[in-house]
Amino acid sequence: MRCSKVQRYLEKQLDGELDERSGLKLLYHLDKCPACKAFLEKAKKLQLLLSALPQEEFPAWIHGQIMDKVHRLDNCRPGFFRRYKLAPVTAMLTIALSLWAGVKVGIVSYKIASPTKEETTTYTSIAYGEFGENTILDTITENGEEGE
Repeated sequence: MRCSKVQRYLEKQLDGELDERSGLKLLYHLDKCPACKAFLEKAKKLQLLLSALPQEEFPAWIHGQIMDKVHRLDNCRPGFFRRYKLAPVTAMLTIALSLWAGVKVGIVSYKIASPTKEETTTYTSIAYGEFGENTILDTITENGEEGE
């Protein structure tokens, strides 16, 4: 274990927050390292000096202010959407509505763009007449003679 880690462990041990396993590692390191032993002695002296200092008491009005703020925060209730966390529901409804509207627009535009069966036959008959495509039967006249 490194000395920097041992120093953190020593501070935890002096505060009474160190577990047994780490405490055993700490004792093993302290047996081997004189620098960490010296740090432990200084830390103990500092702790004794700090504990001998008089403790200042907080004025009663500070406690009253803190409790008033706590009560005000408790009384502030979240709004309907925050209380029930309805933001995801709102987002999902928006997505569903946009998909439904997109399908409706797509169906209408598909009906407009695709010609019906009657329109396709009309287009083909006009197209043959416009481009002058004639069949052999069109060139034979009613008398059986070939036309020009």
